[in-house]
Amino acid sequence: MKKIIVAAIFAIGLMAGVEAAPTDVVTQADLKVLLDRLAALEAQNKAQAARIAELENHDKQMRKRVDFQRLKLAEQDKKWELQNDRLSQMAQASFAAGEGTTTNETGRIFTTAQGFKYYLADINAHIFEPLSESGLKITPYGYLVFEGVYNTHGAVCDTYTDWLYNPHSRAYGEHTSSLSMQDSILGLQFETPEAHKGWKFIGRAEFDLAGDHGNDYAFHWRHLYFDAQREADDWNIFGSERGSWSILFGQTWHLWKMVSPTEIDGAWMENTGHPYRRSPQIRVTRNWEWDDSSLNVRVGIVKNGPGMGGDRDKDLIQDNSASAWPIFEAAAVYDHDAFWQDPEDDDQKRRWLIGLGGMYGQTRIRDLNDEADKSDYDTMMVMLGGVLPFWNFTLTGQIFAGENLGGVQAGVGQTVAFNQYGYGKEVSTVGGFIDLSYQINSDWSVGIGYGFDDPTIYNDYIESDAGLSQSITHNDRAYIDAFYKVTQNFKIGVEYARLNTRYASGEGARGGNAYSDRFQFSAYYDF
Repeated sequence: MKKIIVAAIFAIGLMAGVEAAPTDVVTQADLKVLLDRLAALEAQNKAQAARIAELENHDKQMRKRVDFQRLKLAEQDKKWELQNDRLSQMAQASFAAGEGTTTNETGRIFTTAQGFKYYLADINAHIFEPLSESGLKITPYGYLVFEGVYNTHGAVCDTYTDWLYNPHSRAYGEHTSSLSMQDSILGLQFETPEAHKGWKFIGRAEFDLAGDHGNDYAFHWRHLYFDAQREADDWNIFGSERGSWSILFGQTWHLWKMVSPTEIDGAWMENTGHPYRRSPQIRVTRNWEWDDSSLNVRVGIVKNGPGMGGDRDKDLIQDNSASAWPIFEAAAVYDHDAFWQDPEDDDQKRRWLIGLGGMYGQTRIRDLNDEADKSDYDTMMVMLGGVLPFWNFTLTGQIFAGENLGGVQAGVGQTVAFNQYGYGKEVSTVGGFIDLSYQINSDWSVGIGYGFDDPTIYNDYIESDAGLSQSITHNDRAYIDAFYKVTQNFKIGVEYARLNTRYASGEGARGGNAYSDRFQFSAYYDF
């Protein structure tokens, strides 16, 4: 019995062992997989922890750099404020009463004990601007311009173009090119910063270096005048709210000049629809102002301006100066805010303009058939000009008619034509221009335009030896240009123009049309 019991226990134990063995093997394999997975996760965790530590260290360094830059900027701001405060204190101290500094009756003009004068431009910011010994504020201005020009046929000048050579001349067949700085302008503006006894004075001295060709830099006065201005305290018209008087003495634009084209040829469409001239004159101007418009009326006399009438008879006296009569000129210009713009938007303040002007005078020329005799010839013109802005476009134009206008860049340079008997006749002309410009954005703008000048010359009044311009019966040009503003003071421009000059045919003269394609590149720096 004992043996049977032992055998039974052994059998039962053997069976239990057989069933338990496979279960023990599976559990160990799973455990190994789990351990391997845990080891991998632990390695990844350590790597991630190292990366986090690295990023935290980098972030800490960046925070230190940012804090350092903030501290540096704060120190600079503090130094800047201290410097401003010091300058302000120095300014206040240097102009403080009781230390030899005196002021005028308004308290805005300071004179130090050493005699130096200053104008208090901003009393709140303590900005003092120096004045000359006489109390004038002097401001330099102008622009430097580099120009490159190419013409497919010969023009009267290689840098700027009034008209083309006769198509039958040798010069016409030659193309021309030039690089020049001639059209640069330098000047000084003088002004009294405040009125004295009701009068305020401004003045200008401006010159350029325009010569006959690209390397001919001839000193040339453009503007040289002083202008006495006074607020109007007499009668007003149509309820005007403000007004002023002005009396100008010196050389500047003729009174009838009101508008200008956008084209960049240095000739500025002279003898092609845009008369202009700067001449010595006495001018009186009355200006009325309203909130949204103004009216400017000016009258004056002009005498012996540069090239005014020229010396047609070659007697060494300017024809305009030889006459006892000056040239009388007048103009009235009215402008008004564009109706479609927002009246509260001062940044887009644009105005349309219309003006009427003209002149009358005489020139005296020695008759070619009698060197001892002289004759007086009328010089007269009437002109209508205007400007119309709409959206981003601006339309500008003018038309004029007159005779004996060679002295003001019209009539294609012609004044009086003489026939074979030596008798003269004023050359009459009609002309004008139209110009459309478009402001693409704050940097880009384009323009297109056309101008003409059409003098009427009878064949029996064409001299065979009259010189270059005396047989021209028509002059015109069409152009397109584009401008890009690189910076506030620096811009570049390109232009293409198609030019046409027509010469009359007659006894001793071969006429015909002369054409040229003109390309120009310009770079401007203004100040």
